[in-house]
Amino acid sequence: MSNEKANESKLKKTILKNKKLIIIISTIIVLIAGVTFGYFINIKNKVDSWENKIYPGVQAYGIDLGGKTKEEAVNILNEQLIPLIGNKVITITVGEKTFELKYSDINPSVSADETVEEALNYGKDNKMFKKKKIIENGIDYKVDTILSYDEEKVKEFANSVNEQVKVDAIDAKISISGSNVSITPEVTGKHIDIEDLCNKIKESIDPNPEKVETATVDLQDYSPSITSADLSKITGVMSSYSSTFGTSDTGRVENLRISTGYINGTLLMPGEEFSYNNTIGPTTPERGYKEANTYVGSKIVPGYGGGVCQVSSALYRAVIQANIRSTERRNHSMTVSYAKPGLDATVAAGYIDYKFVNTYDFPIYIQGYLSGNKVVFNVWGNKEAMGGKTYELVNEILETYTYGTEEVQDSTLPEGTRIVTSSGANGYKASGYLITYENGVQVNKELISTDVYSTRNQVVSVGTKKVEAPVTPTPEETTPTESPTEEVPAA
Repeated sequence: MSNEKANESKLKKTILKNKKLIIIISTIIVLIAGVTFGYFINIKNKVDSWENKIYPGVQAYGIDLGGKTKEEAVNILNEQLIPLIGNKVITITVGEKTFELKYSDINPSVSADETVEEALNYGKDNKMFKKKKIIENGIDYKVDTILSYDEEKVKEFANSVNEQVKVDAIDAKISISGSNVSITPEVTGKHIDIEDLCNKIKESIDPNPEKVETATVDLQDYSPSITSADLSKITGVMSSYSSTFGTSDTGRVENLRISTGYINGTLLMPGEEFSYNNTIGPTTPERGYKEANTYVGSKIVPGYGGGVCQVSSALYRAVIQANIRSTERRNHSMTVSYAKPGLDATVAAGYIDYKFVNTYDFPIYIQGYLSGNKVVFNVWGNKEAMGGKTYELVNEILETYTYGTEEVQDSTLPEGTRIVTSSGANGYKASGYLITYENGVQVNKELISTDVYSTRNQVVSVGTKKVEAPVTPTPEETTPTESPTEEVPAA
């Protein structure tokens, strides 16, 4: 019995001892858990407090953004970075010259919102203890930003540089006096490749205030549009034509001289189009043109530039006989004295022009001048290209329309008197053909145009004034001493 009691007592002591140990261990565990929980809570609170702030050590081009909220960082970048960028320059070297492009001249701006967003998010995807370490120790991280600017300003700068360094090319020139041909050689020009300079500037642009940017471009040679090699292809006269004019109307003669002078020396490169109206310009008194008879509808009236249609008609004949077709040509509405029906070319500023394109693969030169009472045009070019052929423009009358007579009573003339106050002219339908000759033999006949010319009635003034003495009136009929020589169609 005594042994059983002793064992029971010993067991009770052991259980009591274990209970105390459990209590102690539990207490220790609770304490440790409490301390650990508090530690984690402390860390979490600290990490969470930086959730809307940029971690220490994050910067943008030397500007520290650590500890700043998004709004604060955006304000800092706008206030500090833009002025720093605006003070930057890009140094451009062209040969021995240097130019500076100021950033402030190209309206720079940075994407502060995007830059700060990147700065704010940096490190936020790490585990909590990694974030704690970054917060306590900081991190060396530099955020880049996107710089926006006005590309048109860059192009303007590149054009300005080119204007300051370029050397203009000078076309070769040809002068023909009589049969003497003189060629002045061309001058090679120099310029920069503007697109290349723009690209190099764009590649150099960097928002980093501490980065120095430079760009270098070379001057490039470029040939002028017309070279002495081009002009050397002009070897002789391909075709000629002259048109005779009266000399009594001094104003008309002056108009012939002025308009022919504007055409003389015209050089047309391959594929280039000639416009008669553009070449002679406005036929105004300010430019020296005089009044002379012209057609307006079916009437003869004075007008500035009277005579220029004879020049255009003569030029038409010379050019087409060089085997060059017209791209725009119109006949007069009535016949003219200086050209057969189908062989003329009228003009009227603003709506009727005479045009042609140089269809050869070499330049042509138009020589024009007045010689005595003739308008003369020579078309110079590569004579060998004619292949020994010559060309002639001829006409063929298809129909003739006889003019009528209009009588106008005139109370200032004695009864029975008849005076022709405006001569009549027949109308025609006529075709123009270009005849090709080879070694003097006709080898081709090409229809160029079919034109219609209206009649112009003769106008006769008939006297109605009563005479006192009974006399037998003798009919009298006179004609003007001059006939109309050209037309300017009515507007």
